[in-house]
Amino acid sequence: MNIIDGKSYEKAIEYINSLSQFVAGTGCERAEKLLERLGNPQDKLKVIHVAGSNGKGSVCAYLAGILQENGYKTGLFTSPHLIDERERIRINGMMITKEEFAEAYARVKAVEDELGKGSLAYFDYFLGIAFIVFLKQNVDICVIETGLGGRLDATNAVKNPVLDIIATISLEHTAILGDTIEKIAEEKSGIIKNNVPVVFIKDKKSVTDIIEKNAEDNNCEAYGVTQKDFQIIKNYGYCIDFSLNNMYYKNDCFTITTGAVYQVQNCSLALTAAEVLKKTGVVKLESNAVHKAVKKGQWHGRMEQIADNIYVDGAHNPEGIEALICSVSPITCGRKTILLFSVVNDKDYDRMIKSICDSNMFDYFVIAGIQGKRCLDDSCISDTFKKYTDKPVIDKINIKDAYESAAALQRDIDGVLFCTGSLYLVGEIMSIIK
Repeated sequence: MNIIDGKSYEKAIEYINSLSQFVAGTGCERAEKLLERLGNPQDKLKVIHVAGSNGKGSVCAYLAGILQENGYKTGLFTSPHLIDERERIRINGMMITKEEFAEAYARVKAVEDELGKGSLAYFDYFLGIAFIVFLKQNVDICVIETGLGGRLDATNAVKNPVLDIIATISLEHTAILGDTIEKIAEEKSGIIKNNVPVVFIKDKKSVTDIIEKNAEDNNCEAYGVTQKDFQIIKNYGYCIDFSLNNMYYKNDCFTITTGAVYQVQNCSLALTAAEVLKKTGVVKLESNAVHKAVKKGQWHGRMEQIADNIYVDGAHNPEGIEALICSVSPITCGRKTILLFSVVNDKDYDRMIKSICDSNMFDYFVIAGIQGKRCLDDSCISDTFKKYTDKPVIDKINIKDAYESAAALQRDIDGVLFCTGSLYLVGEIMSIIK
């Protein structure tokens, strides 16, 4: 890449980062206008659309890996990024180049200029850039993760996906999506399209009823994945062997390279989705390639080991925290534990912290504040911990100081450090490590 390309990319990132997350109209309405002026690239691609509250990024990563290992050129669109904005847009696991990003950005910017300044939001730019690059690169199939919700999300401008997937649904973004899990389920299941099969996590009855009703109303085949479908055979702390037994798999055994128990469910959802794609004639799959892809599969920031006995996990709501807690014991093997925690102000942090303290899984707590519009004062987080535990709570103003303090403590006690509460926290820590 030449210097001009590099400068163009930096200017593009600077402009996108200056944009608001929310502007007039819904994300879907804005994306429809944008994509129409770009020639509707999404209509020329095979799109798998994925929604959910927890695990949807991991499901996307596992499924994209399965498709790639079977020889399909695969586009992947996810959010948020941890370090580099281009993490959101990948082809066969690789970030798109700065040149590709800058060229596609210029096309999206031209549309915004035509529609009027402030007509597009931060997320809209990434979606437009992704579809431009995916089409130009002639990807065979692309896996697209929703940003927020489903029905009104920008990604719902995709009207003809080949498959819809809904991961675990829980209470989140209640000010935007609704204050009950049923309202949120309605929003998430808004991605369901007429005659498009849907694969989903079948757990809470009220949520299942809503998804199945939406599927029925849209003449869709619905495939539910339940807790009974998969069973952990052995958790080694760094990898897990499990079996899957449902309409497509007959006690087939798989290995995932992580100690995160919750990834068994996410992987099972992706595996089932892959078989539905095969059944409907969208792809052809080879069993050995599927097993290999699952074992190779990784999703950064989800119970990821970034140094000896130091893990980061992007759990950012109560259900995510509960899932993390279930994975701690097999990893620690009885050693002392430290939790580095931070959270943004629009999360149910009191419930998250209570679950952490009630679990009795951690011996020390290090608290950090996250900067920015959604920041929550570190003293507020610290006080909440002190309300639920008598164990040591170390309060640090910023993430760098908190991480260095927690890592030093981990070395002193020869323990295990877990960093969680927000993907923003995970991203900053990974930047420090890098």
